[in-house]
Amino acid sequence: MFWLAIICLVLLLASGIVMWRPYFAPAFPIPVIRLALLVHSLAAVGLILVIMVHVYAALWVKGTITAMVEGWVPAAWSKKHHPRWYREIQRKKQEKQP
Repeated sequence: MFWLAIICLVLLLASGIVMWRPYFAPAFPIPVIRLALLVHSLAAVGLILVIMVHVYAALWVKGTITAMVEGWVPAAWSKKHHPRWYREIQRKKQEKQP
């Protein structure tokens, strides 16, 4: 999700500069500006979809909202969604015990 959002944002920036009328558009031929309009529109739709999927995933996975709001997750949640992190935490706990 992160990389899709970054790609869409870079495409929006680049195409927006090309079609920015008062400053940069006169430096580009009409076909390039038309292509920039198409890329800009597709990147905007792509970014909107990425955001919608991201919000949906946050609401769908039980325990995610608690993690975002309160800053912690139950052990069962971390074991299921991030098993390597869970094992690392468990190993650190065992090292601390005498």
